[in-house]
Amino acid sequence: MNRFLHCKSISVLVLIVFHLSCISQEEDHPKAQSTRYKEDSILAERAIYKIDSIYDCEDFSQASLLIDKTIPLCEKLNFPEQLARLYKTKGDIYISNDNYIKALEALSTSLEYYKKLNDRKGIADIKNSIGTAYRFQGKYPTALEYYFESLKINQSISYKQGISGALNNIGIVYLYQKDFDKALEYYFNSLKIGEELNDEEGIGVSYLNIGGAYQKKKEYDKAIDYYLKSLAISKKLNNLDAIGVNYNEIGSIYMEQNNLQLAKSFLLEALKTFVKLGSKSRQTESYLYLGQYFFIDKNPEQSILHFTKALNLAKETGSKEYCSNALLKLSEVCESINNSKSALKYYKEFISIRDSIFNEENTKQSVQAELLYQFERRQEIFKVLQVKKDDIFLEKVKRQKIFRNLLILILVLLTVLIVFIYSALRNKKKANIILAIQQNEILEKNEELMQQQEEIRTQRDEIEKKNVILENSKQIIAAKSERIISSIEYALTIQQAILPKEEQLSELFKDQFVIFLPKDIVSGDFFWISSVQNLVFAAVIDCTGHGVPGSFMSLIGNTILNQIVNEWHTHDPSLILEYLHQKIRKSLQQDESHSKSHASMDVCLIKINRNTSRVTFAGANRSLLIIQDGKLERIQGDRKSVGGFQRESRRYYTNHEINLSNNSCLYLATDGFIDQMNSEKRKFGQKQFSDLLVENCDKPMSVQKEIILNMLDKYRGDEEQIDDICILGLKM
Repeated sequence: MNRFLHCKSISVLVLIVFHLSCISQEEDHPKAQSTRYKEDSILAERAIYKIDSIYDCEDFSQASLLIDKTIPLCEKLNFPEQLARLYKTKGDIYISNDNYIKALEALSTSLEYYKKLNDRKGIADIKNSIGTAYRFQGKYPTALEYYFESLKINQSISYKQGISGALNNIGIVYLYQKDFDKALEYYFNSLKIGEELNDEEGIGVSYLNIGGAYQKKKEYDKAIDYYLKSLAISKKLNNLDAIGVNYNEIGSIYMEQNNLQLAKSFLLEALKTFVKLGSKSRQTESYLYLGQYFFIDKNPEQSILHFTKALNLAKETGSKEYCSNALLKLSEVCESINNSKSALKYYKEFISIRDSIFNEENTKQSVQAELLYQFERRQEIFKVLQVKKDDIFLEKVKRQKIFRNLLILILVLLTVLIVFIYSALRNKKKANIILAIQQNEILEKNEELMQQQEEIRTQRDEIEKKNVILENSKQIIAAKSERIISSIEYALTIQQAILPKEEQLSELFKDQFVIFLPKDIVSGDFFWISSVQNLVFAAVIDCTGHGVPGSFMSLIGNTILNQIVNEWHTHDPSLILEYLHQKIRKSLQQDESHSKSHASMDVCLIKINRNTSRVTFAGANRSLLIIQDGKLERIQGDRKSVGGFQRESRRYYTNHEINLSNNSCLYLATDGFIDQMNSEKRKFGQKQFSDLLVENCDKPMSVQKEIILNMLDKYRGDEEQIDDICILGLKM
């Protein structure tokens, strides 16, 4: 069936080209032209429809052939709107084929037609395409100039889809210039419009772009979050290309984080999607990613297999860039397993293709530079001629305006004189009548004033009564507020009573500090200490919410931890978290279908064996920071909370074993400190926090505490504390 449709499509294309050729031969016969005008119009419309279909299928060579045949017909029929569309499509095809100078010429011609039609939407669209042509040449300032012109026109006509597209393209330029924050600003503005229009495809593209910007900034958690959002929309729309791209990017992030198990899972899903899509170039990308994954995983056989598959597909598609990448990677893998002969062979092939690409690129750049010079010269000449025409036109308009203004002035003066005389006569006749009427009005207004005074007195009495009521209400509210604050302050006393004391910490650790800063009197963050024989347990817990709700969760968490460790004698950190998860879900009835409680906890838990100086760490959405010999290591806990929503049948956590050297420093912290905003609405951030710890790790813990608190005050300035803060520092 598909083969039949393909043959039919080719037949229609050949028929249209044949008719267009015949038309060009009949141009010498005026009578035939007049009788065929209607038929030619129908044929032109069919040709344009066919061009759109072929272009959507990315058959650019056939589309170009038909465009070149259709343009003379539309010029003959004087169809400016169709000519604008044809030159626009022609320019887009040149962009796809990297022929940017030809693209600019075609798009400039299309722009002139749209200007004659006064089609502002079309003008904005063309300026957007011209900006893209300049962007692909690396001329970012010129590209931004056209993108902003397109944005301004779309805003003036309130065309939101055009505004969204321009914002997205501006973001791409800033991304290329490595101004990632600026790129994110425009991506988010584009996303906002997509959400207003409920444009799921546009929202998915914005999520993908935002994920890419966060990946460039190495903010991998945010990048993965937006990639997953884009992936969900792509799956809903069954957009296989976008699905595969999201899988690939998420896999590459996990590969950078050395989380090879998750990386492999996502990369294999990407490959499976691209195979289903039938895109050989996308499959080549997947095989290159998988080859690199197996190389990092020290599996040279699988690495060579996948790089070889990428090389074969690249040769089929004719992509020299992918061929070059695959050959270089194969050379590196062979060298790593001491297969010097194969490594040399692949490297020689890599050099050969690289030189070929270099020579082709140099030739292409030379031709493009010459064409660009010629194009810009023509544009300058056109601008000079246009300026002269504009000056002549403006002078003519100026003279006409002066003459028109003179006539208007004379007419206005005559009109004013006539009106003045007529008004004087009428006013004289009406003067006496008006005086009589005014006297009556004065009497009526006096009566109205008396009534208004009475109403004002009545309203004043009512206001005084309401003021008394408001004063009583204010006193009641003040009393209730005082009782509430007293209750919360007493709750703080209870919460402080369950927290470990300074003496207990001093007995267990050589040197330590605790920073405990609730946001709203009582805290959803807390720390917990316990010791059993030669084992010491320490934890920092971040409960859902802050203030009174968070403090309730902290009491529940403290009680359950004491029960698990001190009563049940459970000493395995991963099991402690598992039992804590089960107890919290049971306590809050989260397994019940009617449950509305989704509260959870993020936990950083360690067990220290004082005899062996060995630490066991388990984390629920929290990391452990260790500084040994001046170097910081961040050990990531499991990406799942304790309590709250649970998809899996049973939740498990992972133990991490660490051997400590003398004067090692351990830091357990919630996210309150790193999420604190400054006056510019920027978070303090994990990296800046880690650098602060490394710079001061050799100082006593009490000094480190003062440095951290001073840094918090300095960074926050006049901004409000946005979350509870709890940090526990231990020196072994």
